[in-house]
Amino acid sequence: MRSLGVSGLRLVSVTEPSSPSAPTSSTLWSSTASPTGSATGSRGPAQPTVRSPSSTLEARARFAYRISGFDTVDRTFDINVSLKCSTAAHEHLQVATWTPYDRPQPWDLPDLTVRRSATSLVLAASPQQAADLLARAESAQAHVAAVWGRSRPAVWIAPPTDSEAALLLGRAPADPSALHDVAAVTDGPLQPGRPAGADRIVIVPTVWSSLPGRGREVVATHELTHVVVRGSTTGPVPLWLSEGFAEFVAYRTVALSEHAIVHPALEAARRDGLPTGLPSDQEFDPATGSVAAAYGRSLLVLRTLADREGVAALVRFYREVADPTDQARAATAPARDDADHHDAVDAALTTVLHTDRTALVRSWRARMRQLLS
Repeated sequence: MRSLGVSGLRLVSVTEPSSPSAPTSSTLWSSTASPTGSATGSRGPAQPTVRSPSSTLEARARFAYRISGFDTVDRTFDINVSLKCSTAAHEHLQVATWTPYDRPQPWDLPDLTVRRSATSLVLAASPQQAADLLARAESAQAHVAAVWGRSRPAVWIAPPTDSEAALLLGRAPADPSALHDVAAVTDGPLQPGRPAGADRIVIVPTVWSSLPGRGREVVATHELTHVVVRGSTTGPVPLWLSEGFAEFVAYRTVALSEHAIVHPALEAARRDGLPTGLPSDQEFDPATGSVAAAYGRSLLVLRTLADREGVAALVRFYREVADPTDQARAATAPARDDADHHDAVDAALTTVLHTDRTALVRSWRARMRQLLS
């Protein structure tokens, strides 16, 4: 943990897990943050069961921490602990054993190599992988800053196996669709009305290792775009905007034809016809089998917008959707489609890009039709 730069590791609470005979858990210890940021501990209510001296208590402990230079908000994690109780009143508790409760933390993974720069903290399964990932991360920093205006330090984790990647992300490793065709995922806590500040980019090793160098750079830039945008905006946006923007940044300097980049979207259009509306959030569900097409369609939407008013205006549009001004909020009608954040999108299209949804869809469809011809 020291090599990661973990700071402020503190115990938040200890609770006794519920059991069939005791369906509600009870708090054994909890912390209260003071105005200065320090924490004081207090025991919870007395336990109804009297335990003999030196008995063992099974409990769940929650910790909070930050990585210095990277996190601006806390990350928390839970562990299962066996506590040896020297008295029935739990005046003296000693940890006998502990295991991760749900998600392991990076320091739980075996034999990780740590590499650190001013803007990237990399934890990887081997020195070679760490060096490669650090190079991709540093390159991505420049690509994101060139579009968004700035970047931010990021934490990258490349576990040895896909199963460990799934566990780090809180997903079932036995689920074959959990990370199917996914090379990396951005994960972190979000609080309403506050920017993210403790994201992690988790690499899925099987798909990542199958990519050529250019493909890894695209994925790294895509994921870092999410980290930077999440860290400097406070509101939700539709997936076509968040994923389309990440694709826009990632492919901006890649020497591939647009036709090649969005090939799955074009194949879907040949099969099913041109879409009649902007991509829905549901289209990004792996269960639909159309995720690659949804990414391609979204990229074309963002390129259509950028061609209209320029990259700087596209960034302003995104910021306005994610953090709408009071004037824009007042100018919009109630949302007709919450999943698409209809009101915020339409207001920003008008105020920033001087267009509307109907005109955008028309131009987007024309772009797709030209690519199909």
